[in-house]
Amino acid sequence: MKHNPLKRSALLAIVVGAACLALALVGALAPLAIRPRFDLVMILGLSLIALTLDAYLGATSKLSWPALLANTVLGGIAFGLLPWCAGVAGGTPAWALGLAGAAVFGVACLLYTAALERIATGSRAPLAPAGTALMLFLAGQCLSGLL
Repeated sequence: MKHNPLKRSALLAIVVGAACLALALVGALAPLAIRPRFDLVMILGLSLIALTLDAYLGATSKLSWPALLANTVLGGIAFGLLPWCAGVAGGTPAWALGLAGAAVFGVACLLYTAALERIATGSRAPLAPAGTALMLFLAGQCLSGLL
């Protein structure tokens, strides 16, 4: 599983499922608590968490366009179905979350992989994948309020 290009999609499904479970539990146990919205910034954050986990769990492979396309489609399915099934999507339709999730995860996957290929620090800088994800998240803050 170390060099499987679809490992990113599996990690994304785990991260999105855990986030949806946490949001559903907070909604059930504390219904008056203010929960974060499931918008593009949260989609980007969850995508970058999955990509950072992928970078730390194994050697990242070179950028492959068929793998990127497959990860984009599977990411859209994960972002479309899991929040809708957990009931945390609010009034946003599942198809809109799926399209937005596919677009955000595909672009984040492309940018993150390109940045890590460019950096290529190895064991000299163990915080480089997390720092790259943080910088991409801060750059994606302009997506706030679009969905």
